[in-house]
Amino acid sequence: MYYILLFCAAVFVGFVVYRRFQRGAYLAGGVFNAPAPVRAAAKRMSYKAHPNVHSIVSINSGELCVAAMASAFSQMDDKAPPLGDVIVASIEKQFHLHPAQAQDMVTMAVWLVEQGGGPTPAFERLTKRLKQLDHGPYFGKMMNVIGDVKNAGTKGMASPRQADAMGTLARIFRTA
Repeated sequence: MYYILLFCAAVFVGFVVYRRFQRGAYLAGGVFNAPAPVRAAAKRMSYKAHPNVHSIVSINSGELCVAAMASAFSQMDDKAPPLGDVIVASIEKQFHLHPAQAQDMVTMAVWLVEQGGGPTPAFERLTKRLKQLDHGPYFGKMMNVIGDVKNAGTKGMASPRQADAMGTLARIFRTA
């Protein structure tokens, strides 16, 4: 009887270890494939990538989602340089954050946009994720941040891709 229990315990431990090694690639993927500054920012913000889920779906705060949306919106303007400082200042003002926290969010935001397949598809995914996260309370703050980015861009007007993104935003939030 003792040998049967010992055998069952060994089989159970072997199964648990096997499953742990099997899922290890998914658990270590995502954030760990990011550059060192992004990993450090993710650690400070307590961002955790979920296994078998896209990195945008793993976002757990509306502030990070808004920062990533602003970064994607900024990248859609082909004629303007990257507006990281404008996004940091706007996020600090809208969410009353410490400058280091806002900088970490923008660092993560740029990486999330890259993971989303570029600014246009990432903006759509991020908009859907923001709607899932909060159902609207961040909408006004997000519009203010995007407005700051638009005003700092080329001639203060939205580029054609940015105008399309605003249409996507309206469609997803059903404000049109």
